[in-house]
Amino acid sequence: MRCLHPSSNIPEHTTQRMVSTLSSFYTLALRNLSSRPVRTLLTALGIMLGVAVVLAVSMTNDGTLASIHHIFDEAAGSADLMITSSGAIGESFTDGVLPRVRRVAGIQLALPVVSGRTLLASEADKWGLEVSVGGTHTANDLLLFGIDPAHDRQVRDYDLVAGSFLPAELDSYSVLLVKEYAEDKKLSLGKDITVLSATGQEKLRVVGLIAKSGPGLQNNGAVAIIPLKTAQTLLDMHGELTQVDVLAAPEIAVAPRKLEALKETLANILGDGYQVLYPAARGQIVTRMLASYQTGLSFFSAVALFVGAFLIYNTFTMTIVERTRAIGMLQVLGTTRRQIIVLVLIEAAILGILGSLAGIGFGVLLAQGLSRSVATVTNTEIRALRIPLDGLAWSLLIGLGVTLTSALLPAWRARSISPLEALRSYARPLGAPLGRTGWVWGSLLMLLAYLALYRIPFRPEVQVPIGMVSVFVLLLGATLVVPITIGPAERVLHWVMRTFYGGVGQLGAANIRRAWARTALTVGTLMVGIAMIIGIQTMTHSFELDINHWVQTAIGGDLYVRSPLPMREEFGMRLLSDPAVAGVSPITYQQVQPARHGNHGTFSDTILFVGIDPQTYGRIASFVFEDSRQDSTQALMELAKGGRLLVSATVADRYALQMGDILALETRRGVVQFQVAGVVVDFSSQGYVVNGSRADLARYFGERTVDQFIVRLKPGYDPRVEAKRLEDHYGKSRHIAVETAADFRAKVTRLAAQAFALFDVLGLTGVVIAALGVINTLLMNVFERQREIGGLRSLGMTRGQVARMILAESGAIGIIGGLFGVFFGLFLARVFLLGVQEIGGYTVSYHLPPQALLVSWAIALAVSQLAALYPAWKAAQVRIVEAIQHE
Repeated sequence: MRCLHPSSNIPEHTTQRMVSTLSSFYTLALRNLSSRPVRTLLTALGIMLGVAVVLAVSMTNDGTLASIHHIFDEAAGSADLMITSSGAIGESFTDGVLPRVRRVAGIQLALPVVSGRTLLASEADKWGLEVSVGGTHTANDLLLFGIDPAHDRQVRDYDLVAGSFLPAELDSYSVLLVKEYAEDKKLSLGKDITVLSATGQEKLRVVGLIAKSGPGLQNNGAVAIIPLKTAQTLLDMHGELTQVDVLAAPEIAVAPRKLEALKETLANILGDGYQVLYPAARGQIVTRMLASYQTGLSFFSAVALFVGAFLIYNTFTMTIVERTRAIGMLQVLGTTRRQIIVLVLIEAAILGILGSLAGIGFGVLLAQGLSRSVATVTNTEIRALRIPLDGLAWSLLIGLGVTLTSALLPAWRARSISPLEALRSYARPLGAPLGRTGWVWGSLLMLLAYLALYRIPFRPEVQVPIGMVSVFVLLLGATLVVPITIGPAERVLHWVMRTFYGGVGQLGAANIRRAWARTALTVGTLMVGIAMIIGIQTMTHSFELDINHWVQTAIGGDLYVRSPLPMREEFGMRLLSDPAVAGVSPITYQQVQPARHGNHGTFSDTILFVGIDPQTYGRIASFVFEDSRQDSTQALMELAKGGRLLVSATVADRYALQMGDILALETRRGVVQFQVAGVVVDFSSQGYVVNGSRADLARYFGERTVDQFIVRLKPGYDPRVEAKRLEDHYGKSRHIAVETAADFRAKVTRLAAQAFALFDVLGLTGVVIAALGVINTLLMNVFERQREIGGLRSLGMTRGQVARMILAESGAIGIIGGLFGVFFGLFLARVFLLGVQEIGGYTVSYHLPPQALLVSWAIALAVSQLAALYPAWKAAQVRIVEAIQHE
């Protein structure tokens, strides 16, 4: 039987002709791109910026998540399962669980772990509290990681670089430190270090230094590996563990179903007081808290590509106009309409590939700076930014895809040009994408976007993606509506331009009607950039006002007294006896989890339980209720009854809770149902916060220590003076730090400003691309009107007047783009606040910053004038004789 090749029926000369045609098209495309180097460069820059921002955000997000997962994976080593308390995060449990675990069939090894935080005694008076997106944390704490030295290396890989490993005894006062940490703190091998303990201070002998890998990655390298019983003594956790790492038998570890069965068996044997996890689950808990912030970065990075699409479309539209005669000649010579489309798309592909490759290079550089900013805001060390092959391929595909899509419509319209029309001396400019009815389609798109955003209910899992797409649909619709406004706007603007630029200004303003489709798209790009700035500025301003209101109201008192070690409630009485103190209220923070079984949420959620004393809290601080009619005094009375919670708006939104509903939490006593006594505004810990009584925290979670005392001073006392006095008096004996409320509030507002500054930068990227679009459009107009400019020069118009005419034309574009940008920016601001509620659960009030409107419009005008300088100079250089001869 003869084997048939798919191309066996195609004559060889036909195949050669096809290859020759494609080669000719490729050569022609390169010639076309090189004939207009400035336009090609501007368009490539637009593609480059769009791809660079998308890649940089993607690399930063991936790097952040990978670093978090890497830390937890390395710390867990080769453990297959992990056992922790089902109550509060980090809560200890009896070491009597070890024999029960070891008796379970299929378990090869069960290793105990005790961990807790302390400080070097030498830094006890220097410690401080830092604020990040994920919450508060101690700036220079040391993680004590207690292990069984005889067996732990069967699970975890300790890269010993100096000295020796811990002795096998569980109670030796020996320690392993990370080499970089030891060098930074000037700690030497063979010497003692002094750390704070529950009973005072203890000395540990440094017997070895390890690399910053494996367990050494924990707490950014600030970790002390010590024997198990020593850790229990230092942390006052005798007979208790915080974690058990399980190594399954080899035949079970390699079989996912068998491992899952072992996990379920352990959970059933241990009961509700414990949870059995895969080690990766710990990293997922942390990464979920950063998800909303990363979603925002990704969305605003996509805006740059969206704006770049308009720039690309304009470029290829003008390319078709310029080459109308050439297209006609190609058709006369036998080129088919399909081949015309292929020719344009080959040119677009070359431009897209070049711009995307440049964007990948610039994106890698941009990711370095962006990652440092994100690391600061989120308090996450991004160890290394990977440039994955799939990420590079995806960036290349995005840049190429956007370019080809943007060029497709001009290519399709090029095929519709008849040879007769093309061979005329002057081809008319192409109209708007959808002709004179574009505004109808634009209005329908805006209506559709409005319905999707506000009227049509979607499932929670698709609500955010649909909302993001709806924003782009809204902006696209607005761009299609712009053309019908060009005429009326010009009739008003020509008087404005005359005022600033004289008679030539009126002529320049009138020029925007001539290539109205091109002008409309340029206005659209500027509109998107300005709208994004206003939307982001309004969102930022609204967020900051609400945060400030929350800080001033909910973060009450004058001083905050904290310690790196747990404090006892009795110390509050000592503070209250001070002559400058009018009131003291204790607070305890505990990470808890919603019930695994039932109607609420998912097991991966973590919630910050803020335990307060209802009797004293109301005298010093208050709550900001979502329902302003709710009374703080009544709410505190409800908390005092026990079994009640004030949940944050984020938690209420996450679990669909209202007053009187039930939120079930995992506790030491099993699942406990708490009644919702109110919904409050709270921006701490990503909004995942509930407020309850310290009595409930002690009853159900066994936590009786104090993390912070809020202090209210008597009138006439200076908070800064009293903070220093109290710290000097109690600092050394009780290792406390005293911070004024004003300083802490400043930290919170500064963090908010830093977090939103990244959004501002991404929004400005859209404006930069819009500026490239303005330059591109004006250069097209100058090229198209060379004969006209030459004619005006021959009639006596000076070079300066020609330049002012171009500046006036650009100014008119800037004013229209600014007006549209302001109008849609006001609407987008509400959409962004809605997105904040959907993504992060925050309910933010709408506050319009008047200065944002003025600044945005000023940016639009400034961009239009600065972008017009080069085209104006080019227009002024037109030679009269050459221009009149130009065909």
